[in-house]
Amino acid sequence: MHKNLFPTAQQMTYLDTAAEGLPLPQSEGAFSQYCRAKARGTPGRQEFHAVEAETLGLVARLLRTDAANVAFLGCASDALNLLALSLDWSPDDRLIISDLEFPSNVLPWVRLKQMGVDVVVVPGSHGALREEDVIERITPKTRLVSLSLVSYKTGAYLPCVQKIAAEAHKVGAVMSIDATQALGRCPLSLEGVDYLMSSSFKWLLGAHGLGIVYVAPGFQKQFKPASVGWYSVKDIFSQNRFESYGLKDGAACLTAGMPNFPSIYVLRQAVEFLLQVGVDRLNQELKPVVERLRQGLSEQGVELLTPAGAEFASGIVAFAHPEAKEIGAKLEREGVIVWAGDGRVRASLHLYNDMSDVDRYLKALAPILAGYEPEHVLP
Repeated sequence: MHKNLFPTAQQMTYLDTAAEGLPLPQSEGAFSQYCRAKARGTPGRQEFHAVEAETLGLVARLLRTDAANVAFLGCASDALNLLALSLDWSPDDRLIISDLEFPSNVLPWVRLKQMGVDVVVVPGSHGALREEDVIERITPKTRLVSLSLVSYKTGAYLPCVQKIAAEAHKVGAVMSIDATQALGRCPLSLEGVDYLMSSSFKWLLGAHGLGIVYVAPGFQKQFKPASVGWYSVKDIFSQNRFESYGLKDGAACLTAGMPNFPSIYVLRQAVEFLLQVGVDRLNQELKPVVERLRQGLSEQGVELLTPAGAEFASGIVAFAHPEAKEIGAKLEREGVIVWAGDGRVRASLHLYNDMSDVDRYLKALAPILAGYEPEHVLP
């Protein structure tokens, strides 16, 4: 793959992109380019906005949409909170999430319980979401369905987004997708999706402080952002600015103030690189590596959280264990970096990983697991 471009991936077995992606070596140069523009003072702003526009275009290519439908916010959590605050909720309205969601796609909705909103949590089945389990909970009172394309917890890909969206739209509900664990690594279709967000510091190889938001053209017509600022309006110095304002067209109306330009410089280079690599091709090349990891863990008798089936495969494979944190610490001492917390050990594979990483992980893990009581692993 591309391990030769990432020093950290050569020095250790790095299997934790789902938490923190490795940056391209060019990222340091991107920050420096920003600093040079910043050093010019206000004349440097022309470059800032040009890079922002270019990066929005690149992200739009990655999403296969128009740049007018994409915006930058501070993080994915900001995007979810903005959606939660912008919809006109009434008591007894219903929204649907799952128990496979990261807290960023849980907390804004739990907060709405204070308003009497019914938050329905769909349980996963063997680590994945079943289409019928979501659809049967959609009622005429449903206002929103908010799900992750790839679960941070189990790594399960959600293959039925379009079918769920079609049912949600029948009752006028919004379909929101958290693509944080998918964008830049797994195939993604915007068909049926009204609102989508993603972090940029994981699979997109970017820096912190920048979230990506997509708003479907049809949804833009009815979506009224709860926040507004000088960056989101058409004319900040209009004669009647003390009485009214007009929002920018498209998703640009979501960004209230200047975005994180340093991180945009980094993301520009990262997305250019990912477009050259090709996410669909990358996903195909890594499928046998991911499958080997899942098979190897199964052979070691662990309780796999990641479901079987090619349709659920992503870049993440996880297993449950009561001593997850300790296992993670022991693996790190062996030069293997994974995520170990929340009662599970999670490995994630990106374009700087290959079969040798899987082999080293499985080899390091075997004696560690052997040191625990039999009841800590499956028979």
